Amino acid sequence: MIIIAVIFVGLLIVYFLFKQLLKLALLFLLILLAVGGYFYFKDPRKMPQNMMETLEKAKTETGKAVEKGKEAYSKGKAIAEKGKKLTEGMDNLLIGKDKKADKTTDQGNKGPK
Repeated sequence: MIIIAVIFVGLLIVYFLFKQLLKLALLFLLILLAVGGYFYFKDPRKMPQNMMETLEKAKTETGKAVEKGKEAYSKGKAIAEKGKKLTEGMDNLLIGKDKKADKTTDQGNKGPK
């Protein structure tokens, strides 16, 4: 009985994981059919050529977008590193001021009463 429950839970998990993938594949197929239909109705003789041009253009634009994303990520990483160094420097300054403040208050308390 427990084995059946474990198998059921496993299949349920696999279903939910692949459900999103299946939706994405169906959406892509629907978009591809819509673009193909547009080119077919526009000019049936040139439809394969237009489809290939569109796919090449999509591939090129996707590559550009990925490069821009990588560039933005590297810039963001560099800015984050600079921010860490700046905050560490500020912490050191604040800690140094706190130590100086503690020394002056300690010296002030040592006097005769």
